[in-house]
Amino acid sequence: MGPSYLDEVSKPTRNTWVEEKMAQGVFGSGPGSGIVGVAAGGLHSLLIDENGTVWSCGVNDDAALGRITKDVPDPNTPGQFLNVDLLTTFPHPLQTLVDDSFRALKIAAGDSISAAISTEGELRVWGSFRANEGALGFSTGLTHQFIPKAALPNERCVNVATGNNHLVVLTVTGSIYSWGAGEQGQLGRKILERRKIHGTNPERVVLGARGRRAVAVGAGSFHSFAVDEDGAVWGWGLNSAGQTGTGINTSDTDSIVQTPRRVLGLDGIQIVEIVGGDLHTLFLSADGRVFACGRSDSAQLGLALNHPAMADTDHVVEPVHVPLPNSHEDDPVVHIAAGTRFNAAVTRDGAMYTWGEGAQGEVGIADQERVQTPTVVVRRAGGSWAAVNVSCGGQHSLGLFRKRVT
Repeated sequence: MGPSYLDEVSKPTRNTWVEEKMAQGVFGSGPGSGIVGVAAGGLHSLLIDENGTVWSCGVNDDAALGRITKDVPDPNTPGQFLNVDLLTTFPHPLQTLVDDSFRALKIAAGDSISAAISTEGELRVWGSFRANEGALGFSTGLTHQFIPKAALPNERCVNVATGNNHLVVLTVTGSIYSWGAGEQGQLGRKILERRKIHGTNPERVVLGARGRRAVAVGAGSFHSFAVDEDGAVWGWGLNSAGQTGTGINTSDTDSIVQTPRRVLGLDGIQIVEIVGGDLHTLFLSADGRVFACGRSDSAQLGLALNHPAMADTDHVVEPVHVPLPNSHEDDPVVHIAAGTRFNAAVTRDGAMYTWGEGAQGEVGIADQERVQTPTVVVRRAGGSWAAVNVSCGGQHSLGLFRKRVT
C-alpha cells in the first residue's frame, strides 16, 4: 500500500494504489481489470493480475520478491538509483517472467521462499531457504535466488504449497516433490544434520508402500500433507502439537513424523484443501466443512473453550469439525487460509470469517487480538462487498473482494 501505510492495519482496508492501477487498465486488457490471485508470505506478498503477471512487495532481504530492489539504476536520471522504499512497499511486476511470456496460474509464498506455476505447468522458484541456524540457500552454493528460476523442468506442475522454508509440489501425473529445509521431517524423508543442504534438491515423496498418486498437497510452517487418488489424507513433519493430524505416536523421535502417515480421522471425508500455520492445520471438505487440529492455546482451531476437544489440553491431535456461524448446507466454505496463529475462510456466497490470534490486526477485527471462534468479517448478504479469496501470512492477511450487484 506504499510507504505511507507502514503501520498496523486492524481491519480490511482498500488498497487505493491497486484501484488506481485498475482504473488505468494496468492489470489486464483494459480499465477495470484487476487482481485474480494473492499469496501472503512471512514479510512479503505476491499478486497475480488478469494478464498472468506476478507482482511482489514487502521485505526483500532474502530475495523473496523475485527481483532486485537495491541499487537499481533510475532510467530517467543517469547516475541515480530508484528509491528502495518505493520498490518494496508498492507492488512491482516480475519483469523477467513477463519477458519469458510466463503467465502465472498459481503462486505461493513462504517465509523467504516463493514460487509460481504457469498456465503451461512450468514451475519457477526464487528467494532463499533458511535452516535453524540461519541461511541455508541452495545445493548449487547460491544463498539467494533473486530472479525466478525454473525447477522440475521435466515435469508439468499443477499445484505448489509452501511451509516456512520448504516446498511441496504436485505434478499432473500425481507425483509429489519436496525440497528445502528438512530438519523437522517436513520433506517426507530423513535429512542428516551434516548434509542438510541435500534437502534443497527436489525428491519424490512416496505415499505408503505402493506410492499412490496424489490429487492435492498442502503445508504448514514445518509440516506437509497430501491427498491420494483414493481420498486418503497423509501428513508428515513436525507433530509436537498434533498438527499433522496423525495422532501422537510415542515411537516418534521428538514428535516428528519422518515419512507420510495416514490421517485416519478424515477417512471417508473428501478433503480438497489443506493449509497450516506454525503448529496447527485446517482441512476443507468438498461439502464445505472445516476441520482443524494442532495447537489450540491461541484460538488457532476456532473451537469454543467449552468444546469437548478442548478439555484439559492445549492441543488437539486429530482433526475435529469447526462450527461456523452459517451451516455448510446453507453456505459452504470454498476456500481456507492459515497464518502463524490465525485463519480465514471464504464461503460460496461471499462471506469471510476469521479467528485466532493477531496482535498486529491479522484477523481483521478492530480491537480484538484474539478471536476464539470463526467470526464474520464480511457478511454473506447485505453488504457492499463479497469475499472472493484470502491468504494469511506471517503477520498480515490479503483479501480479494468484488462489488456486490444490487
